[in-house]
Amino acid sequence: MIYQQKGIMIRQTNYSESSRIITILNEEGVMVPLMARGFNKTKSPFIILRQGFKEALFTYSRFKGMGTLNEVDVISHFKGINNDFDVFAYGSYIMEFVTRILTDEDVTPKNFELLMKCFRFLENKEENEKNAVTALAAIKLMPQYGIEINVDECALCGSRDYNTFSHYSFMYHSVICDYCANEETLQRSVNIGNRIIYLAAYMKNVKLDLINSVKTSSENGRELLNFIEMIYDEYAGVYFKARKLVKDIQR
Repeated sequence: MIYQQKGIMIRQTNYSESSRIITILNEEGVMVPLMARGFNKTKSPFIILRQGFKEALFTYSRFKGMGTLNEVDVISHFKGINNDFDVFAYGSYIMEFVTRILTDEDVTPKNFELLMKCFRFLENKEENEKNAVTALAAIKLMPQYGIEINVDECALCGSRDYNTFSHYSFMYHSVICDYCANEETLQRSVNIGNRIIYLAAYMKNVKLDLINSVKTSSENGRELLNFIEMIYDEYAGVYFKARKLVKDIQR
């Protein structure tokens, strides 16, 4: 059976001297393994996939298991990402956030939608802050990593006044307001600015299709991503290879 689907290549492995096995994440949120014969040859029609991120229309034949790639038509070259080392590092980090939780049984269109939306934000780097875009991806994926954070109300008094939020508590798994903060309640907590908490709450609660840009200062973007990384360290314990590269860029 012949399929034609929009997707993005998420991994590739050499199969022989001339061929590779690639895996695409299609628009339905399904991972599809494909044999790309002649991939490594100089005049391969798949040469466009060798470097960088590409959103493409993949034509392939498949009955069961692995399919065979027949044709690739690129939809977006993501030149703004692929031609900028720093932005590419953030794109790799976002890609890793998405792909680490994918399984063969997953059918989650929202994952592909999230990935493409964040890539388009990175592509338009004059309008969007790259740390904040990465944090958006991480926040939207939290439920799939088994993470649930309360950044909407104080764990102790229930206040929803963001102006008074100053700490996130790993003891209460929630934000704590200034009025409830004392030596006892602040055990195992970190000081987080109320602006950062507000941004995290906004990204958590707003629907993805309502977000048209991710505008903030680079300082707030870094602080937001650092906060979200602390949450992942505490609740998921997942190591992301691209994180070190991003940290080197932030220095």
